[in-house]
Amino acid sequence: MTAEEIIEWKMEDFHRIQDYEASRKEIIVHVNTPGPIAIVHLGDPHLDDDGCEWPSLMRDIETIERTPGMMCANIGDSTNNWVGRLAHLYGQQSTTAREAWTLAQWLFVRLRKKWLYLIAGNHDCWSGDGDPLRWITESIGALYESSEVRLKLRFPNGHDVVINARHDFAGGSIYNPAHGPMKAMQFGTRDDVLICGHKHKSGYGVLKDPETGKICHCIQVASYKKYDRYAREKGFRDQNISPCVVTVIDPTATEPADLVQVFWSAQRAAEYLGFLRNVRGVA
Repeated sequence: MTAEEIIEWKMEDFHRIQDYEASRKEIIVHVNTPGPIAIVHLGDPHLDDDGCEWPSLMRDIETIERTPGMMCANIGDSTNNWVGRLAHLYGQQSTTAREAWTLAQWLFVRLRKKWLYLIAGNHDCWSGDGDPLRWITESIGALYESSEVRLKLRFPNGHDVVINARHDFAGGSIYNPAHGPMKAMQFGTRDDVLICGHKHKSGYGVLKDPETGKICHCIQVASYKKYDRYAREKGFRDQNISPCVVTVIDPTATEPADLVQVFWSAQRAAEYLGFLRNVRGVA
């Protein structure tokens, strides 16, 4: 190609990338389910790790499946996915790499009608462009994004709720486990829910946007990887309140503080959601 032809091609390529990035900044999701809903944000599953808390995970999966109006999300690191210099760690766990992909596929397919979003964490991203999880999610029609996803939930009554989810928000503090999402809210977008994982600890902060009056919920969700040799070796403190966190959203709420309620138990959230939907006259 001539220089002019290359430039024309690069111009088209840039505009395509520009359109893609613009569409990712805020993905509009039309919620067709009437009344209040709940989102179970699963902390880093690490399904193949011997320390994965499978009893709690199975209980949460069953709760999600049987609860009307309850959806789920994956904050990243579905498996250990040891690669490169870390590949030797497969010799220190009972689950093989092939079995790990089997478990990930099982989880994704089982909850295929319930997924709101799935994020690729740093362990997942180690697969590069050949990430098997991307192919699995495409086969079930689920939203799977690398590192971050920002969704605007549009309810039938016209109310919008924005979920800003990342595998991790930049910044950390020894005094505040939820420092990352709280910092992002104060210096970035003022979303209804900002949530991340990665650090395997729990934290929660509630902040009010003084300009709009919006109540912003900043959440750090822990992990289903309950027992972690690496954390023990490094002396990390146990700050895991729960391996998941649930945001119950009532789009009919008249007070900003009532729009989103946060629970650390999928079972308790399901009970509250059922009560709320009955009060709102939703079957």
